[in-house]
Amino acid sequence: MTDTPNLKLPFIDGGQAQKHVTHNEALRILDATIQIAVLDMTRTTPPVDPFEGQRHVIAASPSDVWAGHAQAVACWQDGEWVFLGPKTGWCVWSIADERMLVFDGTRWRMLDQLPRFGVNTSADSTNRFSVKSDAVLLSHDDVTPGSGDMRLTLNKSALARDAGIILESDYSPRALIGLLGNDNLAVKVSADGVSYRTSLSIDKTSGQVSFEQSPKFLAYLNFDKYCAANTFTKVQFNNAAHNDQSVFDAANSQFVAPVAGVYALGFRVMFKANAALPAGVTAAMYKNGVELLDDTRVQTSSAVVSNRTTLSCHTLLKLAAGDAISVWAAMEINDGYIAAAQNGFYGHRIA
Repeated sequence: MTDTPNLKLPFIDGGQAQKHVTHNEALRILDATIQIAVLDMTRTTPPVDPFEGQRHVIAASPSDVWAGHAQAVACWQDGEWVFLGPKTGWCVWSIADERMLVFDGTRWRMLDQLPRFGVNTSADSTNRFSVKSDAVLLSHDDVTPGSGDMRLTLNKSALARDAGIILESDYSPRALIGLLGNDNLAVKVSADGVSYRTSLSIDKTSGQVSFEQSPKFLAYLNFDKYCAANTFTKVQFNNAAHNDQSVFDAANSQFVAPVAGVYALGFRVMFKANAALPAGVTAAMYKNGVELLDDTRVQTSSAVVSNRTTLSCHTLLKLAAGDAISVWAAMEINDGYIAAAQNGFYGHRIA
C-alpha cells in the first residue's frame, strides 16, 4: 500500500530518497482537507488569480483544467490545482452559502436538507425530524427589525388531507387539533387512540363554532295531558324534535344529564280547560323527582284563559352526570289540561 485508505496520504517507503517530498505532499493534503472551508460551490471554471491554499467545491460540468473533476475539492497549491475526490461523510463549510455541507456518496448535501434528523433520539422515515426533550423553545428572530413575530406553519397537500397536531399519552393519540379531512378547524378527542369524537369545529367560511358533543334537545307533547286539581302531574313530553347525544328520555319524559356541567334549560306550556276553569296554573321543573322550587316555579297571576294562558321558564342549572330533569304542572281548585302541540321542553350544556 502506497497511500492511506481515506485521505490518500502518501506513505514514505523504507530507504526512500528525498523523503521530505512525500512528507510535504501528505502535509499539503492534510492542509487541504482538515477543517475544510471552501469559498463557494458553484464555480465550473477556476478563478483567474487564485491565492495559495484557495479551495472550491467544483460544480457540475466543469471546464478548463477543472474538467472531469465535478464535486471534487479543488485546492491551489504550489502554483497548480490539486483535486481531492470526496469520500462519503466528508463535511465542508461553504463561505458563500454560510452553510455546512456533507457528501452523501453521490452529491454534496446541505445539512438543512438532510433526509432525517434526530435530537437526543433517532429519526426514521416517518418522523424525519425527532426531538427527545422535556421542553422545546421556538423564539422569534427579529429578521424584520421590530416585528417580533413568531409563526409555525403546517401545510397539507389537499382538502381531504390533514394538517394537525397530535397529542399523545404513552405514544397513544388522545387529541387531534387542526384541519382534519377538510378546511374547518377541529378538535377531536379519543379514549383509545382509535375512535375519535369531534368536540369543537369552526367553519372556515362563516367562522361559526359548533360543539358537536354538547347535548342539545327539544321535546314536545302531542296530546292533551290531563292534570287533576290540586296536585302536581308530570308533563309527558313524548316526542323529540331533536335529541343530540340521546339526552332526552321520551319514555320517561325527562332530560338526563350525560356529564356534569352547567345547563341552560327551559319549558313552555299552554293551559287548556276541562269543565271549569281552575283558579290558577303552576308549572315547575323537578330534579330527580324533587321540585326545584326556587329556580323554576312559575304561576299565573290573573284569570286563566283556555288555549291562551301560557307559562314559561328559562334557567341555568348545575347538574351532575345522571341527574334527571322533568316538567310538572298543577291546576288550582279545578282540573284541566296541558294543551297538545303548544308546548316545549328544551336545553343544552353550556359549560
